[in-house]
Amino acid sequence: MKTQILIFVLLLVSVMQSQEKKVTRVGEVTFESKTSIEDIYAKNSQAASIFLLHEKTVAFNVLLRSFKFDKALMQEHFNEKYVHSDKYPSAKFKGVIIDDIDLKSPKKHSDVELDGIMEFHGVTKPIKVTADIVVKSDQSIVFTSVFKLKLEDYKVAVPALMKDKISPEIVVNVRANYK
Repeated sequence: MKTQILIFVLLLVSVMQSQEKKVTRVGEVTFESKTSIEDIYAKNSQAASIFLLHEKTVAFNVLLRSFKFDKALMQEHFNEKYVHSDKYPSAKFKGVIIDDIDLKSPKKHSDVELDGIMEFHGVTKPIKVTADIVVKSDQSIVFTSVFKLKLEDYKVAVPALMKDKISPEIVVNVRANYK
């Protein structure tokens, strides 16, 4: 009997813990650079992310080599000349929701503020972002955010010859659907 109770308690704890975190390995991150000379767009559909509901913490890990560009040469230059993905293979974000929101009831929460840390190109910096968080009736969660990163803040050097083609500020879009 004690063994059955122990197994039941362990199963209950396991179920409760699984409800407290949501995970995806197919989050989507895009970035764009727009200038009068050239627009650059890249998409990564393999972002790993975890959403710890109880702690109201969201974390993303994005492999830089997984970004896809319209032109193969752009992708090669991105990895070899700008972000040095052999040396710095991923970008990471971890943020805590500072707004008081209910993540258990179905509802859309707009302009939710997160205090976070961004690690990119060997540089770790504090960052504030806003996000929309939708809790669906099946308890899945959709997280979307748009924010800007300045290349100079992360020591990404742009050669003088390319300054007119690459914006100094990159727009980043993040979307994760947590089941």
